[in-house]
Amino acid sequence: MGKDLKGHNLGKGLSQRKDTGKYQANYYNSDGRRISREFATLTEARTWLADSKYEDAHHMTVVSEKMTVNEWFDAWSREKAVLVRPNTMRNYRERFENDIKPVIGRMRIVDVKPIHCQEVLNRMVDIDDPYAYGTVRQTLNTMTTLFWAAYENDIIRKSPVTKIGVKMPVTEKKEIDFFSIEEERRFIEVARNYCYYEQYRLILELGLRTSELVGLTWKCVDLKNREICIEKTLEYRYSTKEWAWGPPKTKQGFRTLKLTNKSYEILADLWNKRKVNEKTPDEFKDIVFLNRTGYPTKNSTYDSTLEKRCKKAEIKKLSMHDLRHTMATRFVEQSTDYKRLSKMLGHSSIKVTVDTYVHETNETVEETTAKFSNYLDSLFD
Repeated sequence: MGKDLKGHNLGKGLSQRKDTGKYQANYYNSDGRRISREFATLTEARTWLADSKYEDAHHMTVVSEKMTVNEWFDAWSREKAVLVRPNTMRNYRERFENDIKPVIGRMRIVDVKPIHCQEVLNRMVDIDDPYAYGTVRQTLNTMTTLFWAAYENDIIRKSPVTKIGVKMPVTEKKEIDFFSIEEERRFIEVARNYCYYEQYRLILELGLRTSELVGLTWKCVDLKNREICIEKTLEYRYSTKEWAWGPPKTKQGFRTLKLTNKSYEILADLWNKRKVNEKTPDEFKDIVFLNRTGYPTKNSTYDSTLEKRCKKAEIKKLSMHDLRHTMATRFVEQSTDYKRLSKMLGHSSIKVTVDTYVHETNETVEETTAKFSNYLDSLFD
């Protein structure tokens, strides 16, 4: 029977440390292994102890000293797939299969140390054709999530992915590209004469993600108040050859956007010209952008067609995501209201917006420098 620092009985499996004041909870699981955790409050310790003993008694968590990283990933991914977006789970699996599994997959999970996780990342850049920064970062995120879940399930005493022991190796961070003002003018001039012009223009006006554009329904378009509501996404899964509806990428992705003049003009015109295609399945009938077959257009089709339009306009080739980046760049050229831009893009924080999407152009650098120079002149000359 453990006691707190005042001598009060806390109950079986609970105690308070004299050195830190933290509450310690421990029990012996069905395999005879002692499981112990520390908490800042007694309530947290009691809750964890009750939940853990219940899970162990009902075999909700199967723990084995011989469990490998491969075995834990298989068990973890089955449960995780229900909780995250399909794209996120696909990224986890790709990074595990391609980069993590070859290095530590066959190791017992209890034997994995920070140096082993660091080796996974180092191998990705210490080659003739090193991985992009974003891919290496994604691998680190996968390991962090994977081993933290193992810790939370009492499979390991602590995660081997630590801030001190595992660091991002030095690699070039790829910048997302965007159109200059002149390039965007040339693109619009060419694109207006071909299919998908309205879709490309809408992203350049509102900064939508491709999946948000594909899944946009008339139910979410309010022409009277000149706004649209982003509440779902739609993507084609080539692995299953099926269309998949889903929520926006982040919680902040659920948002209402005010329409620009051009985006309002495009949607109002499409509303007036809309026609019902008998071949369209019921789940797609309310979608704004349907092709001639009565179905949504696949993400890859937008990208491949965009490449052709760029070639026709004799400008650099961009991706659909780069069009979203272009919209953010245009916004920043005329405003420093990053909070507003962050909400428009559906980002989780302003930092993500500034670090990822805000780039200085020659025009903004010169304008900012001129304003600062004039300000100094007014003060001291």
